[in-house]
Amino acid sequence: MDGALEVTAESGNLNPRDVSPHSPTLKLLRSYWQPVYASEKLPKNRPVLLNVLGQQMTLYRGESGAPYLVGPYCAHRGAKTSSGRVQGEHLECFYHGWTYNGAGQCVRQPAEPPGGEGRSKIQGWPVREYLGLVFAYLGEGEPPPMPYFETYHRDGFTQVRESHRSWSYFDQLENSVDEVHFNFVHRKSKFADVGLTAEIPELSCEETEYGILRMGRRGNNVRKSHILMPNCMYSMVFEHFKGWAEHLSWRVPIDRHTHVSFMIECIHKESDAADEFKNLRSQQREDLKKLEPADSVIARILAGELHVDDVEWRPDIVVIQDGAAMAGLDPTRDPDKDQLRSSDRQVAMLRRIWRRELEAIVEGKETKKWRIPPELRPTSGTPLDS
Repeated sequence: MDGALEVTAESGNLNPRDVSPHSPTLKLLRSYWQPVYASEKLPKNRPVLLNVLGQQMTLYRGESGAPYLVGPYCAHRGAKTSSGRVQGEHLECFYHGWTYNGAGQCVRQPAEPPGGEGRSKIQGWPVREYLGLVFAYLGEGEPPPMPYFETYHRDGFTQVRESHRSWSYFDQLENSVDEVHFNFVHRKSKFADVGLTAEIPELSCEETEYGILRMGRRGNNVRKSHILMPNCMYSMVFEHFKGWAEHLSWRVPIDRHTHVSFMIECIHKESDAADEFKNLRSQQREDLKKLEPADSVIARILAGELHVDDVEWRPDIVVIQDGAAMAGLDPTRDPDKDQLRSSDRQVAMLRRIWRRELEAIVEGKETKKWRIPPELRPTSGTPLDS
């Protein structure tokens, strides 16, 4: 790899970190199914208020078990629909009982003469559940096909995690495509234990029908990961008690400076081994409750009160390491002026593709029709794949 080689991302002023209302970034993200909530957290009798993708919304589960997503305010006098009561498949406003179906159509106004409810409607969006997450389509027209991942249906079981992070979704996405950062940010981590930090990888990448194929060669082993446009990473992750597992991670913005990472892992364990894993993961969650919150640790690192290398091992050490990098990025910098080099070729490709898509939206042109092959799989880049 030529260390002097400069790699440029196309010039321009479009910034995918801008998720302000009516931005081309939000239009692009909303053109795809996006995860908005973990299925297991949504009971039948309690609506929840969501704030993602520049939109407040109320999510609720009907008596049948089906999820519904509607606007945040009642059409009557603006009460919060998330304060309402679930009645069968409908949502009743807490204030005066106006009741909406899952598409946002008012179907009942109990204190009014009959017949007027048909004139009142709030927003409603299509939702589907898949692999333990509730996905929503907030775009225009008919939604695209839901992605399907064959690997997640072969054996084992899935586990879902939801992580609120105090940095930009796009910085997290760039971090996801950056194979070299493992050698430095995660030098003291589980990734070091399996050889991913032993040498700086030889990098390559290519645009595909689904996004980006990212490759890092270490000796005879090639780690293959995938960026699924516009905002999902598909890779292999490792834990000592888990082994390697397929890992999907959607980076969903809340605003310019915060996002939610929705993650689904396919754990290839059955029977007693699966039960043992679930017990260990449950114990990890309990252990984390007793520790200083990750955001607090990251803040102390960035304030110079603590060095990242002094943080003892904990279940969320990788998040803390990544957070110390991304939450510490210069908030005033212009990313177009970043001094990218050959080791940033994967980041540069992501930026070029995103800029091309955003320019198409601004110019009123069609964006690329991305397609995820169901059989797509990542590799770990260790002898396991040989």
